[in-house]
Amino acid sequence: MYVFFDGKIINDEKINISSMSESILYGYGLFETIKVCRGKMYFFDEHINRMKAGCKLIDLDFMLDIKNIKMSCEEIIKANELKFGAIRISYLKNNESYYILITVRNNIYTEDIYDKGFKLCFSNIKRNPYSPIVKVKSNNYIENILARKKAHDRGYNEALFLNVYDKICEGTVSNIFFIKDKEIYTPSLKCGILEGIVRDKVIEIVQNLNIKINFGEYEKDMLYEADEIFLTNSLMDIMPVSEIEGRKINLKNNKITRLLMKELQNLYR
Repeated sequence: MYVFFDGKIINDEKINISSMSESILYGYGLFETIKVCRGKMYFFDEHINRMKAGCKLIDLDFMLDIKNIKMSCEEIIKANELKFGAIRISYLKNNESYYILITVRNNIYTEDIYDKGFKLCFSNIKRNPYSPIVKVKSNNYIENILARKKAHDRGYNEALFLNVYDKICEGTVSNIFFIKDKEIYTPSLKCGILEGIVRDKVIEIVQNLNIKINFGEYEKDMLYEADEIFLTNSLMDIMPVSEIEGRKINLKNNKITRLLMKELQNLYR
């Protein structure tokens, strides 16, 4: 696989990162995962703007040449002949400088996964809404990795975090929405969540469709009573939820979720 590292396109086996880099020692850095569809990146500017905002939160100087980074991303996509998948931009602290690493991967979300829907469980790890880490795509991802692994070990696709006040937050790799009586609900940013790029796109679509959407702090019992639940991220787009902690949800009744899935796909044309 070809990657972009330290200003050059190279084979991934030739990457050489200092063992004293803060990115290696402490996970000091940020990343963004951008969807590639038919060889084209989507929402590049939104991802870069979020990375810039994240740098401010973790006291990391943003020293990227955005135009050159975009060109490098396009070259990596071409070199790897990537049609459908993702490109990841990692911005890594290295003493008084930084590394920029750009890699690609395939999209793991296939049509049969959407047909089945995701099974959700709750993680016993609690989010701290006052921590800056919950607001950025940090390379220190250990909580998410552990929670997701435990969920997979239990036969679930995704784990959902509550915060220290037992309010619904987000998944390990996703934002969450739920629907009750034709109204849409999603946790507010103050709950301690990442402001997802596709989350924002879905909110915009919902508002354009004149569907009522509520932002707030919600107890997990509201999910057990929901008519529909779906998750979002930059690769899965909108993923229907078919089960939460053993409670089945009939995906045939997911009228609003299906509508939003269709509207979101229009953005990739």
